[in-house]
Amino acid sequence: MNLHSLSATSARAITETQPLSLKEGQMIHGKVTQLFPGQMAQVQVGKQQLYAKLEVPMQAGDHYYFKVNGTEPDLRLQVISGPMRGESQSSQLTQLMESLHVPKTQEMKDILATIMKQKIPMTKENILEAVSLLKSLPDGMKAEALATLGKIAEAKLPFTPAIFQSLLQVQTSTIAQQLTTLLASIQSEANLPSATREQLLATIQSLSSPLNTVIGKELLNQSVAQLLNPQATQADRFTALQLLKDAAILPAQTSLANLPQVMAELVTKANTQTAYATDDMINQRDSTKAIHSLVSQLSQTPFINQQTIKALVQNITQQLFDVALPEHVKNTLRTVINQFNQQPLTASTKATIVEQFTNVLTQATATPTTAPLVPSSIAQQAAVVPATVQTVQAAISQISQSPVSDQETIKMNMQHLTQQLSSNSALPESMKQALQHILNQFVQQPVTEGAKTALVEQLSHTLIQQASRQDVSVQQQTVMKEVQRSVQSLLLPFDQADEAIRALMQMAEKSGNNLVKQLIQTAEAQVSQTMNGVVMKEAIQHVLSTLGVNYEAILGGEEPDIAHLASTLKPQLLSMLQEPLLSPPLRDAAEAMVLRMNGTLLQSGDLGAQQQLIMQLPLEMFGKKIDATLQWNSRMKENGKIDPAFARIIFYLELESLSTTLVDMNVQDKVVNLTIFNDIPSLKVVGADFQDPLKEGLEGVGYKLSGITFKPFMEKQQEVKLSASTFQSDEGGVDFRI
Repeated sequence: MNLHSLSATSARAITETQPLSLKEGQMIHGKVTQLFPGQMAQVQVGKQQLYAKLEVPMQAGDHYYFKVNGTEPDLRLQVISGPMRGESQSSQLTQLMESLHVPKTQEMKDILATIMKQKIPMTKENILEAVSLLKSLPDGMKAEALATLGKIAEAKLPFTPAIFQSLLQVQTSTIAQQLTTLLASIQSEANLPSATREQLLATIQSLSSPLNTVIGKELLNQSVAQLLNPQATQADRFTALQLLKDAAILPAQTSLANLPQVMAELVTKANTQTAYATDDMINQRDSTKAIHSLVSQLSQTPFINQQTIKALVQNITQQLFDVALPEHVKNTLRTVINQFNQQPLTASTKATIVEQFTNVLTQATATPTTAPLVPSSIAQQAAVVPATVQTVQAAISQISQSPVSDQETIKMNMQHLTQQLSSNSALPESMKQALQHILNQFVQQPVTEGAKTALVEQLSHTLIQQASRQDVSVQQQTVMKEVQRSVQSLLLPFDQADEAIRALMQMAEKSGNNLVKQLIQTAEAQVSQTMNGVVMKEAIQHVLSTLGVNYEAILGGEEPDIAHLASTLKPQLLSMLQEPLLSPPLRDAAEAMVLRMNGTLLQSGDLGAQQQLIMQLPLEMFGKKIDATLQWNSRMKENGKIDPAFARIIFYLELESLSTTLVDMNVQDKVVNLTIFNDIPSLKVVGADFQDPLKEGLEGVGYKLSGITFKPFMEKQQEVKLSASTFQSDEGGVDFRI
């Protein structure tokens, strides 16, 4: 059972649960199950029952091929062929071809046999178009071509050569294979302009290094830590300094002597990212005003006005769909509402819901400076640390910007920073102690311009030094990794960060310095050891963005980033195909690659009550290559969003060490159950070591692990089919294939 058959099983399960949509002129196969007066009958098509008006009398229990003669006001069916009572497939095909008056060719027989097997509604025109497309391919590709034509019919797409070739590429090759062929053709092409060749090779190289951005961020941390390490040699510090200057992360005039002043300027300048974060908090507070108003009305309404109270609670429930609050906060508020609805309405229950709503909303919309968070676990601490570091940065900026003549304001800002350090449990103790030690040294001194400048320089220097520290305890490593994410925002403007990280990686890879090579190796090792969802998300986003699969959609959107689009593969290939002197091998490889990307998009779309999204991408990490496919089928809620409490996720992976592995994950009311299929018996023993971290990680995001089951692949097919059937009954379900 391969990935394509797995996807087909899912697609059929979805199709069978949706109302059948028929159009005039289509041909369908059906069984007359019951007759009614007035030529009306119940007809079973696949697993669905239709009520139709028959144009000639028929007998219940017989099978026919019908033509849809009309759908309004009643479905009207005309018999094309039948009744069929046990005839062989060959006889049925002959009878059907005679009834349709179509050529009795082998291609026609193959197409009609596919239609009969898959029970796909098609018009006579579609059938003739499908035959024409089938004739355009060699016999050796007949099976793939028939499967492709079936997908076109199921998706209700036009039977055009472009769509056929795009979906055929999905059946016959992977994106990684296409990239390999394309790369070889580009390298051997003599007629390709050098600028075009270099651009394409750079883009393909970027695709083969999806973790470069993540490694670059870690390299930045390593380089800054080396630069600010007082135990490092002068030569090593200078090497790190030069690397950061070459990448334009530090100004060209930076030296080891003026480093504290430069760090102070970077920390205290108006950071775009900080401004964005502030705007987000303001928008969040503004968007919750409506709920605050409703809660206030609820508080003031006497409990005897039960209809008014119920209306207010219902209105609050509706507002939660649109309000800009984190999903876990919305879920908490919904839980409060559900508990309230299940109890008798009294003054006490009304007061309780008002109090709970007020507490949750206040905590959700409070800034770290007005209501410090007190996380209860390392995972929760890690979620708020970067924002907390930004508040320390903002406090240092306030001290820097206060005129020395306004000594009261400077002292108040120093006290404010002291309060932040003492009350915020998210920051590592070493950072808080180092910053507080500097504040204690200056608090008794007269406030002069020189003293203030020295204070800001030392605070800024120490903040970055502590944020980039590598020598931390095992207990604090999770928190420190999140703190280190702040190094980038402390040194770089938000809109220049990605470009600077790319430049840093390029400079480091070109360097022949042994220390720089060691820094890269350390960064790669750190990333490989801490692979998590955030890292994988960045890698997937990088590959999808670099491929430019959605190029046309982005180009047609509002204010597209033309410069970024020009750096992606798809528009580069489309531009190259305009070159008149391209050799046939390169032209064929480029066209095949574009068709392959289009085929992925064509598989996605609206399937009625279900939404389907398919993404296919090549991933190369630490020398290992994976061609990954992600298929997502979901049922949307009334507000157009996915219900995260109910999901089905299937990962289909071809791994170098574990070979074929399938992970079937079912989520019911945020309870997660995993079934892992693999033919390696020892995997169950090895996997046991990861269950506790998985359980803790799921609990950290509001889910509960029910259990993990390991099974060999001989049980896979039955399990997947059962799960697919169960999944369809889950409102708001999600279905991934990787």
